[in-house]
Amino acid sequence: MKKTLLALSVSVLAATTFNVNADALIGSKLQTLLPTLVQSTKVIVSTHHYNELDNVMTALNVPYLALKVLPMAGTSLTRSQINTLAKDSRVKSIYFDAPLEYYNYNSGEITSGHLVHDDYGVYGEGSTIAVLDSGVDATHPDLLLGEKTIQNVKIAGDLDFAGGKNLFLEGVPNTDTSSGHGTHVGGTVAGSGEASRDDERRSFYQAGIAPKATLVGLGAGEAISILYAIAGFDYAIANSERYSIDVITNSWGGGDGASFDPNNPTNQASYQAYKKGIVVTFAASNSGPDDNTLNQYAIAPWVINVAAGTTDSQLADFSSRGVEGDWIKTPDITAPGSAIVSTRALNTPLGAAGPIIDPAHPEYHLYYASMSGTSMATPFVAGVVGLLLEVNPLLSPDQVEQILKDSADEMPGYKVHQVGAGHINVKAAVDLAIVTTGERAEFLNGQTGWSSQGVWSEVSETDNNINYKKRWAVKNSTLSSDGTFKQTRRRNAQISFDFIGDSVQLKYITNNRKGHAELFLDGKSQGLLDYYSPQRQVKTVAFRDLSTDSIHSISLKRINGTVSFDGILLDGQLVDSAAVIIKTDSNFAGSVGPSYENMEVSDHDIQLTDNVSMLNAVLTWSGVADLDFDLLNEAGEVVANSASLDNPEEINFRPTSGGLYTLRVNGYISVATDYTIEVTTSKLETND
Repeated sequence: MKKTLLALSVSVLAATTFNVNADALIGSKLQTLLPTLVQSTKVIVSTHHYNELDNVMTALNVPYLALKVLPMAGTSLTRSQINTLAKDSRVKSIYFDAPLEYYNYNSGEITSGHLVHDDYGVYGEGSTIAVLDSGVDATHPDLLLGEKTIQNVKIAGDLDFAGGKNLFLEGVPNTDTSSGHGTHVGGTVAGSGEASRDDERRSFYQAGIAPKATLVGLGAGEAISILYAIAGFDYAIANSERYSIDVITNSWGGGDGASFDPNNPTNQASYQAYKKGIVVTFAASNSGPDDNTLNQYAIAPWVINVAAGTTDSQLADFSSRGVEGDWIKTPDITAPGSAIVSTRALNTPLGAAGPIIDPAHPEYHLYYASMSGTSMATPFVAGVVGLLLEVNPLLSPDQVEQILKDSADEMPGYKVHQVGAGHINVKAAVDLAIVTTGERAEFLNGQTGWSSQGVWSEVSETDNNINYKKRWAVKNSTLSSDGTFKQTRRRNAQISFDFIGDSVQLKYITNNRKGHAELFLDGKSQGLLDYYSPQRQVKTVAFRDLSTDSIHSISLKRINGTVSFDGILLDGQLVDSAAVIIKTDSNFAGSVGPSYENMEVSDHDIQLTDNVSMLNAVLTWSGVADLDFDLLNEAGEVVANSASLDNPEEINFRPTSGGLYTLRVNGYISVATDYTIEVTTSKLETND
């Protein structure tokens, strides 16, 4: 038995998304399919780091389609390949590549926010909205390629195409040849109204809400799936600076009523866009009027979840509802979504389904069509975001969403889980945006409202894993989230803590006495914090995009004056700085068989103490056989297993308590077969 002492500052790591050695997360839909899966199925594979993606995928020896920015790839895998891949420490998650759907309803007409255009001269100029949809017909006079649509991309390729890389065909005049959905969406956002320039009722009568904004079309085709959807996000993120993309609008989805899953590839993609400062809008779905029918991608807290209103500012019957009392299953805003007239892609079914009959302008039926749905409400909101960013380009995505909510009109008779903050009021939103101090720079430095898991993990300044040097006095303040913070004027005073995670925010409270402290991350100075302000206020300093497979240390050292500390927001977890991990290796050997379908088993008992944080067991054998591997608790219940067609089989398990466990080797199909089991247990111990 060999013992290895690792001098690491780490505490017991419960099973979280930040654990480096844990098995990859398998999406719930794929978990349901796996037991009866007899053929290969399409999946989305995510790795922890992009530079690992190709190595992981090429080792499978199957065709795959890798993204260019996001560490994700689409492929088709068998059950055994999925099980094997899930044990690869480089793999973060594996999800079923589910088909998605665009959201529409029926027909009609509605006017939009012309008051802002006429009185303020605000048309969305300078903003760019990416339309991730079926495509955009940029031959339409309202959406012309090179003028209105500055780039039009067809997302093409399959798993055997382009050497495993997704292909984006740029500069395509018409990417919406079989649906018409995306063209209608694009016109709602920013159509110029050119085909209705001479309308006697109003010049450019059919213009979108942000007619001077520009568009980037991302054509995922009529039969959109998760792979093509995240490929669209991948392109938008990679080219966000090239085209100054401010918004990505999404009128598609699936899994209505499902719970929020932050690790879903689509949610990961929308979060990366959000972190980059891009506002993301999503359709709430058209599964109303029942509760708990929201699009599963619209409930991610970092996106704007859009419900659909009627022509008289009521809630449309078809608009999906959330769950009363559940803040995450709630729309954010309601916008016009019934009988919306917008640009029509010729020779497509959706355009023909909602013809425009205008006796004064019979030619309009060639250029415009009517549709209803949250699909139409969502691009309206995206266009309004363009207006807000024209008057205040320094707004962060969090501020944009809050402005829309704070300026919304109340909708009497409806509940929050049905309509969100209320019906969008374009003028009030623009008025509020004008007087709001933008916080985009702080946002891009890591001061985001949401973590990758949704809500930040809030750690009080009194947490036992935070170490204080010298005396820090406890002060009461209504500014602090828990009512107290710590403050000191002592020479050489400092705090320190260790953590694992992607991002961290330190909170502190300013004062009018002046004060400075030096901040260190992993031993390197990050500069000084200035504590002075005329009036007390809570401020934060943030670090983002940190390695999640390293333990990080932060220390704050007083330089002069009065300094304070008000806790931490973590996209991760604190670890005990006084702890070390001791790894113990042991081996078992045996023989099993001949056997068929687990008719013969061989057991090995192993005693785990309460401080064991991880057990890793690898089963290998000689000869031609298929052995399976189980771990049982004292009650005889299987708590972990590995049952692929591969040699070796591997189990990783994080016990919640000590006790007698059993490693069981099952001879699924074997002759008499010799095997060995290599076991590594990781124990957390504290240095005295």
